[in-house]
Amino acid sequence: MRRTLLAAAMAMTAMAATLLATPGAAQAASAPYTMHTNDTDPGGRVRFWPNGDVVEVCDIEADGWAVQIDIWNYTEGNTKVYSYQIGGNGNCQTLRASLGGKYDLEENDTFKFKICLDNAAHDPSYCDYNYWTNDNGLG
Repeated sequence: MRRTLLAAAMAMTAMAATLLATPGAAQAASAPYTMHTNDTDPGGRVRFWPNGDVVEVCDIEADGWAVQIDIWNYTEGNTKVYSYQIGGNGNCQTLRASLGGKYDLEENDTFKFKICLDNAAHDPSYCDYNYWTNDNGLG
């Protein structure tokens, strides 16, 4: 009995070590580009994966404010591509090229991503922005 328990414990330890050494979903899912709203305790987050033009926007705080992103194609004269807003703590939306149309971002172009908090009583506030290139991870 003791030998069986020891063997089982060793097998579980080996399995755990293998799982820890193998890149998991969390590592594979880490975005090359991430930005938060510019408040002291950020209420919003945007992440961008160039491969697949995946944009994830999340409301990450129960503060009564929604999160808004605006995206412009800087390479093409700073033309607005799209805006998206989501509210409610813990709510996220993933937008991707496979949805077609405006979500299919031009390859190798540079985009201005702007993230803000917004509510009915205020104009968008606590904004931050950055320029990210849609190079599909090849550039």
